Amino acid sequence: MEQSKGRGVSHYLYDLERSGRPTRYSLARQAIDEAIALSLNIEEFKSELRQRGYSYRFDPQRKYWTITPPGGRKPVRIHQLGSDYSRESIEKRIYDNDPEIRSQRLIRQPFRPNQYKLRRRIDRIMMRSGLERMYLRYCYELGILPKYRQNPMRLHILLKEDLLKCDQYSEQAKLLSKYHVNTDEDLSKLMDEIRTKMTGLSDERNELRLKARRALPEEETEKARSDARELTAAIRELRHELKVCGDVAERSGHVRENLETIDRDRQRERDR
Repeated sequence: MEQSKGRGVSHYLYDLERSGRPTRYSLARQAIDEAIALSLNIEEFKSELRQRGYSYRFDPQRKYWTITPPGGRKPVRIHQLGSDYSRESIEKRIYDNDPEIRSQRLIRQPFRPNQYKLRRRIDRIMMRSGLERMYLRYCYELGILPKYRQNPMRLHILLKEDLLKCDQYSEQAKLLSKYHVNTDEDLSKLMDEIRTKMTGLSDERNELRLKARRALPEEETEKARSDARELTAAIRELRHELKVCGDVAERSGHVRENLETIDRDRQRERDR
């Protein structure tokens, strides 16, 4: 992160995009491209942006058009996204579209149940329970499980901002699976166990450090120092796990609400 401060935010975002990681700029380009592809005029373009959770300011009196991502506060000037995203370029791309896209947009694919039963990854996930299942499913919806690039046209609008935190959600899911955490009580108990273990290791490390200061043979002194370094690494790992547990406690409500919304939206789509 220190490197990003020195080089500037724009360079940092550019590096993220080159590595394939989503940024607010890449997500904005994706939303604009999707909206343009389904629009024949600016009003339809605005409607498509709204469906993707974006707000906008296309005031003709303002020099720049801006869009604001879902849940975001800071708008993005679209001309900063590249030459294909200037006001003039967007208007040209829209007006160059084939009128057939309007009929394509109105086509609704009917829901068809599976005609055969194959064990899928999501089936194995749903066999889990509690927080572990919830986080594994959230990672599945984000495209982290299995390891494939998520199709942006199928990704629910609520999840697009969380793509920026996909590594964090993946780490949280792994920890819940590692310790088989199913309930908030399990999570609280795990945090208490981690704190207790950290205290024990810290006391043990202090004893080794005191031993290393005594007038002992060099071999014993070096052994005490080496053991103390190993305990420091173990304490650091436990401290990180405790932080991940705290993140789970803080975000589990957000994850639960998003999944409930996704399920309701999909059910409405099937009922049409």
